[in-house]
Amino acid sequence: MDEPAFTAAGLAVPVAPLSSSQDCAAALARFQRQPELAALPVVDGDGRVAGLLERSRLLPDGSGEAGCGEGIGTRTVADLMDPHPLLIDGATRLAEIGRRLARLKPAALVTGFLVVEQDRYLGVGTVTGLMARSAEQTELRARQLDEARRQAEQAIRAKTAFLANMSHEIRTPLTAMMGFAELLEQEVLGPHAIPLYREYARDIAESGRHLMELINDLLDLSKADADRLELVDGTVDVVRVAIGTARLLAERAARHGVSIATAVPLDLPPLRADERKLRQMLLNLLSNAVKFTPADGIVTLRGRVAADGALWLSVYDTGIGMTGEELAKALEPWGQVDSALARSQVGTGLGLPLTKRLIELHGGRLDVVSRRDEGTTISLVFPPRRVGRG
Repeated sequence: MDEPAFTAAGLAVPVAPLSSSQDCAAALARFQRQPELAALPVVDGDGRVAGLLERSRLLPDGSGEAGCGEGIGTRTVADLMDPHPLLIDGATRLAEIGRRLARLKPAALVTGFLVVEQDRYLGVGTVTGLMARSAEQTELRARQLDEARRQAEQAIRAKTAFLANMSHEIRTPLTAMMGFAELLEQEVLGPHAIPLYREYARDIAESGRHLMELINDLLDLSKADADRLELVDGTVDVVRVAIGTARLLAERAARHGVSIATAVPLDLPPLRADERKLRQMLLNLLSNAVKFTPADGIVTLRGRVAADGALWLSVYDTGIGMTGEELAKALEPWGQVDSALARSQVGTGLGLPLTKRLIELHGGRLDVVSRRDEGTTISLVFPPRRVGRG
């Protein structure tokens, strides 16, 4: 809600009003004493607005000489006033005042308008005053926005620092737990008396890896929000990274009954990119595709160079697909598609938003085509300037 200073009440100049029964000679004397006034308010006995007497009705040429003839002394203010001036309620916002001036009474741009509260006269408003107060309001809002931006940036920096410190504190014991779990799973110190313990150790290690991925994604997303995520560019063998990433997830996909296929041409040109982040993006896309593809489904990783020179790495799945509304939700941090298959899978909703930030950091974009119950294709589109030829 606007502050009182930035409503019509803040523009009201308390010009002493006339009575409609006064003679024009009294009004003429007021105008001659106060040359800055373009008009004088006229009120009745209850303080309600009766009209507005314009200076030009008494002094048409602005010379200070009366223009109403010899009979001016016998005429009353009611004879010459405008009985229908523009009335603006004191609570009206500045922007609305300007619209009403232009729409309802353009002449008020010169004569001014009357500010009222419950139909009673408060003061006279002028276009000059409106412009000055609007400029003040704009300046104040600019300062408020700048302060809000500064506070938001400070909060983001504090959040990033907190997450960085906490992630370090969590990673250290988590790494040890995963290491011991893998030792138990591999029976390094001898076979387990109860074989089921090996399965428990594998579950512990898998849960640890999932938690580590979550911590890494959360920290990277926080850095991206704070514009502190940096690229370590290098020449990347796209074919090697793509096939290696698909192979890395093949076993996990097989456990879900999903197969991963690669259709990446061996002659794809090298790419100037951050190799670790490229692998992270492909892992996110492939993991999501596997997660939301039913058993006996297939996930395909494709690569191509488009006619405009852009390099496309696309992950296609035969999964549940998404509607437009679900897609918008999936691209928001912590957003997850609400379906039976989605609910049966572990996830935080950070994969796609982070991937989108990472590809945009490379100057590219995330291209998504999805239809409910038909599958989804998500592509990393790298700009031609990052695609090498040798």
